Amino acid sequence: MTLHRINLCNTFNRTWLIAMSLLAGIASGAPSSPAAQENAASTMDVSTRRLLDALEERQMPDVALWVLNRIEATADASSDIKKDVPYRRAIALVGTTRTESDSKKRAAILDQAEKEIDRFLDDKPGGAQAIAAYTQKGNLLVERGRSKIEQAKRPDQDVKALQAESLQFFDNAIKSLEGAEGAASESLKKVDADLAEMKEKERKAKEASEAAEPVKPKGAKAKPDAKKTPALSSADVAAMDLLEEKQDSLRGQLLQARLLIAGVLFEKSKALEKDSKEWKQAIEDSTKKYGDLFQKYSSRGVGLFARYYEGRNYVVLGDRVKALAALSNLRLLEGEAGIVPSLRTKAINSSLECWLEEKKYEEFDERLQKIALTSVPPAKLDADWLGMKYRAAVLLERRASELADGEKPKRIAIQKDAKKLALEVAKANRDFSKEARDLLAHLENKLPEDQDGSVASFKEAMDAVRLLLTTMQSKQAEAKQAELAGKTDEVEAAAKEITAGRIKIVEAIRKAMPLAEDADLDGLNQARYLLTFLMYDSKQLHAAAALGTFLAERYPNSKGSRQAAKIAMASWQQLQKQEVAAWRVDAKTQCMQLAERIMGTWPDDSESADAALIAIASETESQGVDSVLSIIKKLPAQSPRRSEVLLRAGGAMWRKVLEKRRLEQELRPTDKELAEWRLEAAKAIDEGLRLLPEDAAASPVSISAALARCQMAMESGDDEFVAKTLEHPKYGPWTFATGKDVAILGGPLLESTLSVALRYFIQSEQLVKAQQAMDKLESVAGEGEEASAKLTGMYLLMGRDLQAQLENLGAGDGAGSPESKAKAAAILGGFEKFLDGVAKRDPKVSSQIWVATTYLTLGSGKGTGAIVSKDKAAGYLAKAAAVYEELLKKGGDEITKFEPSIRLKMSNLYREREKWDEAQKHIDWILEDLKRQNSLEVQTMAAELLQVMGEKTVDKAKADDYLKQAIAGRKNGKSVTWGWGGIANKLSRQAFSGNDEKVLKLRNQFFTARLNITKCRLVRAELAGANSENSKKILESAFNDIVITYKLYPELGGNDFRKQFNALMEKIQKAQGVAPTGLTGLDKAAKDAADAAAAGASTAAKGT
Repeated sequence: MTLHRINLCNTFNRTWLIAMSLLAGIASGAPSSPAAQENAASTMDVSTRRLLDALEERQMPDVALWVLNRIEATADASSDIKKDVPYRRAIALVGTTRTESDSKKRAAILDQAEKEIDRFLDDKPGGAQAIAAYTQKGNLLVERGRSKIEQAKRPDQDVKALQAESLQFFDNAIKSLEGAEGAASESLKKVDADLAEMKEKERKAKEASEAAEPVKPKGAKAKPDAKKTPALSSADVAAMDLLEEKQDSLRGQLLQARLLIAGVLFEKSKALEKDSKEWKQAIEDSTKKYGDLFQKYSSRGVGLFARYYEGRNYVVLGDRVKALAALSNLRLLEGEAGIVPSLRTKAINSSLECWLEEKKYEEFDERLQKIALTSVPPAKLDADWLGMKYRAAVLLERRASELADGEKPKRIAIQKDAKKLALEVAKANRDFSKEARDLLAHLENKLPEDQDGSVASFKEAMDAVRLLLTTMQSKQAEAKQAELAGKTDEVEAAAKEITAGRIKIVEAIRKAMPLAEDADLDGLNQARYLLTFLMYDSKQLHAAAALGTFLAERYPNSKGSRQAAKIAMASWQQLQKQEVAAWRVDAKTQCMQLAERIMGTWPDDSESADAALIAIASETESQGVDSVLSIIKKLPAQSPRRSEVLLRAGGAMWRKVLEKRRLEQELRPTDKELAEWRLEAAKAIDEGLRLLPEDAAASPVSISAALARCQMAMESGDDEFVAKTLEHPKYGPWTFATGKDVAILGGPLLESTLSVALRYFIQSEQLVKAQQAMDKLESVAGEGEEASAKLTGMYLLMGRDLQAQLENLGAGDGAGSPESKAKAAAILGGFEKFLDGVAKRDPKVSSQIWVATTYLTLGSGKGTGAIVSKDKAAGYLAKAAAVYEELLKKGGDEITKFEPSIRLKMSNLYREREKWDEAQKHIDWILEDLKRQNSLEVQTMAAELLQVMGEKTVDKAKADDYLKQAIAGRKNGKSVTWGWGGIANKLSRQAFSGNDEKVLKLRNQFFTARLNITKCRLVRAELAGANSENSKKILESAFNDIVITYKLYPELGGNDFRKQFNALMEKIQKAQGVAPTGLTGLDKAAKDAADAAAAGASTAAKGT
């Protein structure tokens, strides 16, 4: 009961070419439609029908619809062919639904198809046309009824309403199929009458022929060459043959219609409440129709199929006696030809259901068991075969469990057969696979390992491994669903089962590997790959790294070796977080060596690029820069993803340049080194952009790299390059920020793009575009208090970038030169012009905040002294203060949203002007609100303020109090400041929860807090006086701060933070009057402890 088999072709162009070839007469004839059978047609009609038949056969409904539309629009098309159009269109419309995923659109198309068939039937076609149309309509309605039942199974659906709709579809389907039955019956009656008439004519002609023959004497023999006069003419004989063929065809169509009606009645029961009167009636009506068909046609295929479905219906009704009686003859069918195997399998499957319910396990005799145990190719294992094998396995397991202990050998033999059947079903991984896996697990507990028919070959052992793997993956899927549903207990239970399953798989692989022979090398290496993955998945990183490296080195061409190599690299990357510094260095070295091997082994494949990207991420995370350059140099020139590697590497190097510029002067690389790194970053990005394929789609990687390159060019004053790159059609950040594909930029990238663009347009005096960028920034920030904080944060970031640009002009060999001063003056002039213009013409609060924030940034830059004079900086700060104060005086709802951001900037401004009380007043106002107390930005500024106050306050007692508060926090009424200690505690978990950009930022903030705790203690020790008891205690606390941080987080946040911690440690040691060994002593102590532990473990292992 399936709809006409039609599927869309993948590409319209391809179907169009085929259609054109058919129109050109290339296609040969195909079976004609019902209309073609009953109507004489012109040559054009015949050609058109052949074309439509060919399109239908080749599953090209979209082209068929186009042809049908042309037929209707063509005046030359005959009325006969036009009458056929609605029916043909319905078939084509149904075909288009095969690829339509939208359920509403699909329903609308099927509605239209039904209307087209009704339009065809309105012309009251007869014969084959009517049979085909009614049948197609019935199938279509059945499909729609089924879809409603499936929809009712989904959550949050109106089940009763959907079931009512499906019932209507099924009832209408039955009416339509009854129409097909009636049309077939009427046509058959006519053909039967015509055939009877023709046979009567033949009889009379034969009698007349015999009467005309002369009477032969008794005993006379006919002459050998005597010819009888034929009873009918050759034309009559041909006509009779045609009628007999038509009779057979109509009988088949009539039986098909009756089978379909019985089937729809059964489908209808699925839309009714189980065990209800209506449900039972629908199945009984279906059963009666199947029974009648069997009684009339018991020796024909249709009768046998009807008999099976009659038995199946009795199973559903729970009448197992009648079910088994109906199925008994089908179970006894012999042979493997035609429909026999399928019917027999169906009958055995349904019979097994009954025997399991009745607990009549012995009914499953040796002959049936042999059939069930027959090995079947996976492609032929349909739902009936799988159901039969699974139920047979269950029955055998139950039969075995009932045997007494004295019959152990027999029980084991039966359990082996059950296991074999369950294994076959589980391996198919389709119907009943989960149930079969559960049964296998049960059988494994009951069947001793040495008596379970344990595997004799590597292949069999690996089949068992794959089954265990499928079981584990199924559990992982269940755990995922439970997690989404918030079922914590189920998640925990599934996690335990997954862990146990993983252990079993590893054990099974290790048992299988020794069984491998020379011919099993490929399978053995696949087993090694799987073991590599499982080791990584269970966090056994050293084992995963070793095995993956082994495969890459020894068997690079084996299936799975490439993936194993990547897993090994990922393992070495994870191992770089080990506690002992020497181990971390070794893991990093191993990672780099493996990356080089991968790039050398598969230079032309994506693996080389993958290895380079992992190595770059590893080096970037560990604060490396020179190593990134080394990776780029070793990357094969022909690597297919060289462009991506270069773009990511260039972006990573540029970020490192920016990070290292923010370090204290004594920890920062020289200006020359930073300039060289910037140059290398620019080279990498330039080559990466140049290597982008012409047809490459835009990506965040290329756009982000282009944005970084624009920042570099802005620093070097290459305005022409910035203009060209910002608006490049393929990867220009501004192009995408202002285009229809803005979504590709994502949140942070879009914000950075608009910030950089705004800065460039201001300094290049493109004020219209600058205003556009500013408006877009406000739009991206959204609305509300959080949005206002986000917007001011973006403005502050842009101001810092501007500050860095100015600092760069004031540093290096060109510092103080007329060229750098002129460039700086131009930048400042552009900003002053734009800022003053915005302040005057744009009264929006957000615009005024941006003006004030930018002036605050320009006036408070530590490294811009060579560019921004002290008087000019004071003027900027005064302008910022004036705007902020005016905004606070203005008040109102809009100001209320921005007030926390304004007060935060006011605190910063007063801090720059060393007006401590005013600065603290604004911080306290912000932190009186419980919600705002959780703002990391505000808490950081509050701690920074207290630390600066302690460092610059002359009164030593007050200074010491400020520093204590900077470490431990401060309370003033409702205002709560965490202090650096509180900030570090709050971040201690989040900062180490992953390695993405957000987490790395939190990690930097964590280590910054830990550093500042120690810095505050050092200042307190100085205030207490050298060699005083209080000073010694404070220095001891400072020393312990670093030791604790080192023990908990040995990497100390990377090289840059390590240098800072080392410098602080040396200062502490000098103040304590001991040799300034810095972190070296801690490194040595940690290594000695690790070596001692390893030696102890080795000694213990030898003793076992």
